[in-house]
Parts: sequence; structure tokens; C-alpha cells
Amino acid sequence: MISDPSPFTVRAALRRQAVLTVALLALAVILVVGALGAVPLAGMLLAALMAVLAVMRLVLPTAAVGALAVRSRAVDAAVMLVIAAGLAVLSTSPNL
Repeated sequence: MISDPSPFTVRAALRRQAVLTVALLALAVILVVGALGAVPLAGMLLAALMAVLAVMRLVLPTAAVGALAVRSRAVDAAVMLVIAAGLAVLSTSPNL
């Protein structure tokens, strides 16, 4: 008899939240880059991550993006793009 895998395992949780897991790993790498002194680079990388997540929110189904789906697709993507643009502008400002 074949049993269904439990939806409560870590593997199942990581499969449901794959986009969020990868985004958090990328964020950890970006934070390390910023902590090592390359703050403008870290800001641009964070802006790029937000832009990529916005595009993913637009094109992937809600079940695929998991916890990144908070509001409607358009509102989520617009908020992430505004944050990405703000981070890009701030990371190019002098004396950062």
C-alpha cells in the first residue's frame, strides 16, 4: 500500500515555499555582501532581487509563489517594483 507523503514535513514545506526559500537565501548572501563593505552593490542586488520577485509574482500562479502572494497580483507586483526602484535610487546616492 502506497501512502501519501505528509504535508507537514520540512520537505513539503520547502516545496510549497520554494520561491520564498530561494529569495531568503539570496537575501542572506546580499546581507553578507553589504556587511563586508560593498553597501552600494548590496543595495543594487537587493533592488534586483525585488524586481525579479515582482516579475515572478506577475507570471507564476499564486500556488507557486506561496507566501509572496499577499494581496492581488497587480498590487503585490507594483509594491515590489516601487521598493526596487527606491532601493536602486538610494543605492546610487553619494556618500552611502
